[in-house]
Parts: sequence; structure tokens; C-alpha cells
Amino acid sequence: MITVRFETGECVEFPFESFIGADLKGVNFHRAILEYMDFSGADFTGADLRNSIFYFSILNNAKMNGVPLVNAILTGSKMRGVDLAGSLLMYSDFSKTDLTLADLRDTNVQGADFRGAELCGANLNASGLNKCKFEGALYSSETVWPGSFNPDDYGLLYR
Repeated sequence: MITVRFETGECVEFPFESFIGADLKGVNFHRAILEYMDFSGADFTGADLRNSIFYFSILNNAKMNGVPLVNAILTGSKMRGVDLAGSLLMYSDFSKTDLTLADLRDTNVQGADFRGAELCGANLNASGLNKCKFEGALYSSETVWPGSFNPDDYGLLYR
């Protein structure tokens, strides 16, 4: 049994030994505190992740496409290969997050913080990139950007 706390003071119990590979489709995690947890391979399709806190969590290969992840905090998390395609990521904090090979196609990232993030091989063909913070983030020749976006103009570092 795993207990998840929320910023509201509420607690919800989940009948899992682990969140690794868990089916979390449609779960309301709005304002959930999910620090230091492993969600590798979990499916969040249809979940509400607004204002959720994922400090230093592991979300490698998680399915998070099309979810609202607005104002979320993912600082220091590992999100290698995560599928965020079509998600709403406005004003979320991805600072120092490993987004290697992540799919952010067709997302809205306006106001997001990617400072110090690892973006090598990620697909960042997203809207709102010109309104993000990128200082010190790393990218590679495999990173995909919209045609008009020049990473060198935003303080990104080529690896």
C-alpha cells in the first residue's frame, strides 16, 4: 500500500507495492506530493497532474502524453524517454531534470524552466519555447527544435 499526500492535507492510499509500471490512468494527482518516488514505465494517460510536486522522482519511459502538467515541479527528476507529447506544461519547473530522449512534441511549454536540464535527443518541437528559461541546459545534434528556434540564442549548451 502506498500513501500519497496532497498539499491540501488530504491523503490517498493506492493498492500498489510500487508505482513502477503502474496503471495510473485518469487519477487525480492535482497538488499531489510525489517526491523521491519511482514511476518508471507508469501510465498517466488522462491523469490530472496540475501543481503536482515530483522533486527528484524517476519517471523514465512513463506515458504522460496529453496530460495537464501545468505549474508542476519536477526539479532534479529523471525523465529519460518520457512521452509528454500533446501535454500542457506551462510554467512547470524542469530545472536540472534529465529529459534525454523525451518526447515533447506538440506541447505548450510557455514559461517553463529548463535551466540545467539534459535535453539531448529530446523532441522539443513545442510551442512557447521562446518564453522559457534554458540557461545551462544541454542539447545535442539529435535534439529536435521547431524550425524558427535557435538554442544558442537562449543560453543552451551544445554537448
